[in-house]
Amino acid sequence: MMKVIVPVYDNNRIAEGFNRTPDVCIFDPLASDAEEVRTFVPWRTIIPPGSKITKQMREMGINAVLTSQIQLLALNLFVENGIDVYKSDGNDLEYNLALYSDRKLTLFTSTEALENSAICNGSCDSCSSDDKCEK
Repeated sequence: MMKVIVPVYDNNRIAEGFNRTPDVCIFDPLASDAEEVRTFVPWRTIIPPGSKITKQMREMGINAVLTSQIQLLALNLFVENGIDVYKSDGNDLEYNLALYSDRKLTLFTSTEALENSAICNGSCDSCSSDDKCEK
């Protein structure tokens, strides 16, 4: 079971992506200390603007993302760098972490990410990635 990062709001709801919230939950199902299983931190304190997101995540031992939405560019970036992207079932954090632990979540597909891109008209003005967005 891999360490996973989840964009969150109110410390108990899954956000619609990292650009939609300032906070994340890092879930480590193998942590021995109960306080380290779920760590809530401001997103930009662990991945500063302009940094290589996938490199930072790998250095932290994070090998998966759990989110309710993702853009195709971001999905491709994560997948190409060996980071799995799981689709949440609703926005309840505890419920989805239990599903993740039980290996009952599915990976995002390119088709689903493309549908998400259509929702925001393909705009990536607020996306943060290793590559620059080209319009």
